[in-house]
Amino acid sequence: MGGIERKFFGKLKTGEEVFSYILKNKEIEVEVLDYGGIIRRILTRDKKGKFENIVLNFKTLGEYEDNSNYYLGGIVGRNAGRIKSGNLKINDEIYQLKLNNNGNNLHAYPECFITKLWKASTIIQEDQLKLVLTRTSPHLESNFPGSVDFRVVYTVKGNKLTIEYIGIPDRETYMNLTNHTYFNLSGDVKEDIGNQKIKLFCDKYIQVDEFTLPKNISKVESEIFDLREGIKFEEILKSKDEQIKIVNNGLDHPFIFSKQEKIDGKITDEKSGRVMEVKTNQPVVVVYTGNYLNEIFEKNHLGFCLEMQDYPDVLQFLARKAKLYSEKNNYYNRSEYTFYNF
Repeated sequence: MGGIERKFFGKLKTGEEVFSYILKNKEIEVEVLDYGGIIRRILTRDKKGKFENIVLNFKTLGEYEDNSNYYLGGIVGRNAGRIKSGNLKINDEIYQLKLNNNGNNLHAYPECFITKLWKASTIIQEDQLKLVLTRTSPHLESNFPGSVDFRVVYTVKGNKLTIEYIGIPDRETYMNLTNHTYFNLSGDVKEDIGNQKIKLFCDKYIQVDEFTLPKNISKVESEIFDLREGIKFEEILKSKDEQIKIVNNGLDHPFIFSKQEKIDGKITDEKSGRVMEVKTNQPVVVVYTGNYLNEIFEKNHLGFCLEMQDYPDVLQFLARKAKLYSEKNNYYNRSEYTFYNF
């Protein structure tokens, strides 16, 4: 049995109705809201065959509205991450963004896409289940230039979830989208992420300053940042490395994919037997270990985010890698998540 089910989820404070879309086949079940494109549940089997949810969520729509600044499960855009001093410079023109994070702009405040109601449609193509979310971001929304038609497509096929982000602007502009789902492979958050092992095929990572702005690119010489052979999160979280302490005892760091392997990363939970592999066309993943989750849940480190995206603050930090998008050069981001057990 499988297919796509649409359910009423609640009403926003504006009175607008929000629906959830459940994409289900015999391998996995994925629930997405048309509010913020929030991934509310992903059900996968453990090694005993039991289906459980492997992402953090809220029970009610009100909780999502009231806690949107934690970006739980949703679409982040027009930009993911911090822009220093809110200075967005495009073709010698500076667009001053509002500041919401230590004098910087974080996640395109105040109009982050997780706070938007998207138009939803569904497609069933043989063994593929698709949810398509669309909205037009108007010119100067959050003071980003250009009107942009966005389309985010969630595809479930077999044991794989694919998320595609397409942005078609009416003039040259910058965009950098990602997904902010907090994963926990234990199932139904039975424990924190400490015993889960992260493996990333990254030779380099980006050190950050006290405001979590990119500081410099470094080789992964420190064992805590060398994730190529796999390391348990608990080893990272208990590290006394200054880079771990500076972001409140965890990771909130960009890792640069080497692109030398068939996949880009793999997370394993030996206890449940669950495995998640990731692959993306993006150059970087920001790994965030939920270092402030105690503000909304009972403790920190209940989930990890893999934010596949462009280099952070690329226009200022690494201008030679910067990409601008236009009517002839559209934005496209594709990330794949494959789930299985052993």
